Amino acid sequence: MVQYYLEGKKLNQVEKNKAAKDGLEIGKDIDKFAEMGWEQMDKTDLELRLKWYGMFWRPKTPGKFMLRLRIPNGIINAEQLKVIASIVARYGENGSCDITTRQNIQLRGVLISDLPEILNRLKKVNISTTQSGFDNPRNVTGNPIAGVDPEEIIDTRIYTSKMQDHLTNDGKGNSEFSNLPRKWNTAIAGSKDNFLLHNDLIFHPVKINGVLGFSVWIGGVLSSVMNEYAVPLNAWVEEEKIYELTSIILSLWRDNGERNIRPKGRFRFYLDKIGIETFRDLIEKQYGTLKEDPGSIFSDKPRSFFGIHSQKQEGKYFAGIHVPVGRLLAEDLQDLANICENFGDKEIRLTEDQNIIITGIDTNLIEEFKEQSILQKFPLEPETIAAGTVSCTGNTYCGFALTNTKDQALKISHELDKELDLKDELKIHWTGCPNSCGQAYMGGIGLTGKKAKDKEGKTVEAYDISIGGSQGPNYKLGELIKKSVPQDELKDVLKDLLISNFDAKEKIFLSKKSGSLSRFMNWFSPLGKDKPLINRANGSHDIFSKFMNRISN
Repeated sequence: MVQYYLEGKKLNQVEKNKAAKDGLEIGKDIDKFAEMGWEQMDKTDLELRLKWYGMFWRPKTPGKFMLRLRIPNGIINAEQLKVIASIVARYGENGSCDITTRQNIQLRGVLISDLPEILNRLKKVNISTTQSGFDNPRNVTGNPIAGVDPEEIIDTRIYTSKMQDHLTNDGKGNSEFSNLPRKWNTAIAGSKDNFLLHNDLIFHPVKINGVLGFSVWIGGVLSSVMNEYAVPLNAWVEEEKIYELTSIILSLWRDNGERNIRPKGRFRFYLDKIGIETFRDLIEKQYGTLKEDPGSIFSDKPRSFFGIHSQKQEGKYFAGIHVPVGRLLAEDLQDLANICENFGDKEIRLTEDQNIIITGIDTNLIEEFKEQSILQKFPLEPETIAAGTVSCTGNTYCGFALTNTKDQALKISHELDKELDLKDELKIHWTGCPNSCGQAYMGGIGLTGKKAKDKEGKTVEAYDISIGGSQGPNYKLGELIKKSVPQDELKDVLKDLLISNFDAKEKIFLSKKSGSLSRFMNWFSPLGKDKPLINRANGSHDIFSKFMNRISN
């Protein structure tokens, strides 16, 4: 039976498949699928509907699936980590997991025969995969240091968990929102620097006359055909009303969004089509009168969480550690579980930058914590370029990706850190295709993968490059400046951009025998921007003048 909101509409083939059978319906068949094997499954069940339970068929790795979890607010405890580690370990060299840009985890190498057992084990530790893929509400994100943040306005944990349960019917599946025109992203901010405007719906905490509520922003999108930050709805709602408002907004879009031209199915297209004022009026017909927004408060540039920081709890600290492009192996997960048990409060936080935060470290344990071997692999103070690097999965696993983003991002960031001094962390976002899972246009530098011709006319992996994306009070998306840069030319192009646009300085390299002098030269080689050069009498600059300029800053 066709859902009422599809009646009379022109549907593309994907929509016809969704209308024929809700993805949630295959939950009862997962045991059967495991027994028969993926080769015998109905093609649409295999390639489409399994995604309603987080299981993604990958032509790149036939028979080895990706399984996406739901981790509200990116908070996961030691027990859950150990279960995930044991699942990943089962698949040996094919097993790994990735931290995503939505504060959740994707497992690699999973077999369909193991799916019932895996889902059961995850359920026992309160982890769900339901509605984690395709045209469903995705993982609800929030402040990664919620509850320990000295600067927080609200603790987002209770709101993100409740919102996740609301959207997924406590993880059992919510048929009201299981057939949306496209995916849906919800986020709840907790502090002034909690920047989330790339989401479809964002709640920012604001008080009116001492009453806590949320201002509402809508329509953020990063996609193959549109990249826009969210815009204000000019609405403020009491804290207990955000779930009702979310349902109303989702239902309006579900019932009226584009179902024929799939790239235009995202919520922002519908919003732009009818206009923000009309959409607000439609909401009020169901919700009642909306109070005007008194002013949202994402007024600070997002903080860096690397290193050791004081919590709001006296005598407690959190540690931000760098996970290069978010990739974790089974032994990494086990080590993280051990370290948060032995030194922290038995949980870790996942960030949208694909890194990890460990909370609840006592003052007297900090020095011992710093000596843990895992921090050699995942450092507290990463190199500047590597620190800001974010990457999608890339074509190693993803059928949409046109480039090997993770490996290339790792290699190039490492090489650039060896060759350049960059004073401040810079967000460099890599995405393997225009779908922008790596959020390219949010980066100070953004790279979008494609295929292009090199100088010899050979088709190679290449990237379009944007610059200028930023977050905080002066937020903006990046602007495209270069097209079709072949991968083998990419490092040099990025190096030039970092020097010309972001004040990076080339490091000075002498012979190995001059190691101490080399390090000394690199120390003073960056010259002050605002101070005049000290010249020799003939107007030239020598090593002494460079040294004097360096120490004068």
